[in-house]
Amino acid sequence: MNQLEIETKLKEKFSPIHIDLVDKSHTHTSDKHIETMRDKERLYDLTIIAEAFKPMTLVDRHKAIYKVLDIMNNPGIHGITIKALSTDEWGK
Repeated sequence: MNQLEIETKLKEKFSPIHIDLVDKSHTHTSDKHIETMRDKERLYDLTIIAEAFKPMTLVDRHKAIYKVLDIMNNPGIHGITIKALSTDEWGK
């Protein structure tokens, strides 16, 4: 799963007002290795703001994102740092 596919799945499920998915793979390993990996085993930072998160706990938000991205079976994601906020929390 590449970056565009990840963003698309998250948008379809959560209808976020803001989403920022940054590939941070270059901070995890050498550039030469990154070039050989392409869309495999990427490391991401995700910030996502959605009304859908309002009734959820932080753990439930992460679980929901993991489920949508099928993290356990997704060879394209080596790791993901998540900041998931409701629209109310984003406004504060």
